[in-house]
Amino acid sequence: MRTPKIEALYRLIDWLNIKNKTQIVKLGLDSSPLGDNPWLAGFIEADGSFHCGFDLNANGIANRVRCYMTLSQKQLYKADSKTNLAEKENSNFYIMKKIQEFLDVKTVNEIKRIKQDYIEETYVVRTNKKSSCEILINYLKAYPLFSSKHQDFLDWSKAYQIKIYQKFATQEGTSELLSIKNSMNTKRTQFNWDSLNKFYV
Repeated sequence: MRTPKIEALYRLIDWLNIKNKTQIVKLGLDSSPLGDNPWLAGFIEADGSFHCGFDLNANGIANRVRCYMTLSQKQLYKADSKTNLAEKENSNFYIMKKIQEFLDVKTVNEIKRIKQDYIEETYVVRTNKKSSCEILINYLKAYPLFSSKHQDFLDWSKAYQIKIYQKFATQEGTSELLSIKNSMNTKRTQFNWDSLNKFYV
């Protein structure tokens, strides 16, 4: 594990060791490079999202095309009340900082949203730059996602290529962008798992 949530795992190990008189050893946080294993893919699967946006000019042609992945996490892990964690140990900033550095993102953004009954404070990493998007694409090709979010990633990758090669400057390119945008995330109505079959073999 790489986040403060390891505290919950430690509590489970303590419980098992007491109940079953075992001696399960508590390992420290994983500090291996993010690009060497699928941990980040699992993190994106849970808390990441892919976005494609653009404006239309007077001729109905796309401009200001935006393709990015957003990964967010609450700022503080809520530990068990009996566990005394220092604020540094309780913060998700350190793992988000590592993700920011791996993806070559400029900064970890701090977001505060005032809700009706509480204040939501999160850390956000967003892949705005070309280098960041390409690092992400290469990583998720090596360690693919396994839910419908994988299909969102594939569609997002197509939109990103349209942006990079400026194919959106034609009516055909704009139509393809519109089609991709209208089939991603909550708008998805069709699911095709053929692209994942090879990863289960």
